[in-house]
Amino acid sequence: MTDETPLFIAPPPEHWDEDFAQTLIGKTLMLGLTFLDDDGELLERQQFFGVVIEANDQTGIVLDLLGEQDGDIYTLPPQTSAITAAPPGVTTLAGEAPDFVVNWTIHGSPDEPANDEDQA
Repeated sequence: MTDETPLFIAPPPEHWDEDFAQTLIGKTLMLGLTFLDDDGELLERQQFFGVVIEANDQTGIVLDLLGEQDGDIYTLPPQTSAITAAPPGVTTLAGEAPDFVVNWTIHGSPDEPANDEDQA
């Protein structure tokens, strides 16, 4: 995959708020992923957090991860509508209070390389 190839196509307008996306840059975002099998049964849950370093409707929302994954980069789909302000008292597994939270349910194994840019 080349650097010019977007990971995602532009989202529908109801899912992307450019002004909100720009306010995310420099903020911490806690991400929860729930993986379900084809029957809807729980396979795995993952939680991590990081600082938003980029947000646009072509690349998506790019996090510089902190905690156990410190230094790794993770790219979310370009969908700001799923992101909310972190309620008071919410903390990451590392005890940090994030600025924003987002949760995604994924139908498929966490071992599938859906977020690996090195895959063809």
